[in-house]
Amino acid sequence: MISGRDEQRVDRLLEPALRALGVAGKVRELQLQAIFAEVVGPALAPLCTAVALERGRLVIATTHSALAHQLQMEAPDLIVALNTRIGHAAVRRLAFAPRSR
Repeated sequence: MISGRDEQRVDRLLEPALRALGVAGKVRELQLQAIFAEVVGPALAPLCTAVALERGRLVIATTHSALAHQLQMEAPDLIVALNTRIGHAAVRRLAFAPRSR
């Protein structure tokens, strides 16, 4: 079993390697896409998807503008939850785009 201390050591090794390979941003984006549904919950997850991370801006595709408005109002809490889950302050703001149903 890996202890919290061991996880920190692995993270300290992986982060510079990912940056050196030029893939750190893509890895963060994929992490966020994978956990987004869990963070918004089962009721909203079918209606919205994290699609891209661009310079600290997480783009979320939603099925309708009312949902985008709701998520924007919850943005501070969502940002904290997402960043906490990935262990990195990757998301600074949210942006919204239409998604086909």
